[in-house]
Amino acid sequence: MEHIPHILTLKQAAYHLGLSEITLKRRIYAKQLKAYKDGGYWKIKREWLDEYQNNLISKTDEEANAIGI
Repeated sequence: MEHIPHILTLKQAAYHLGLSEITLKRRIYAKQLKAYKDGGYWKIKREWLDEYQNNLISKTDEEANAIGI
């Protein structure tokens, strides 16, 4: 099983989610993903990343139910 650090860099979080760093920055600026800057670098807590993933899964399930899948 892959070890995920408690605090991730933007690059680590993007890799973990399978998204580009630019896409992840857009999600941060859109307030869809919590993050903070430390010395000019984006940092994301693992719990925030988990929360973001759970929200995506919930949203996908809701959309599937809405169209009868």
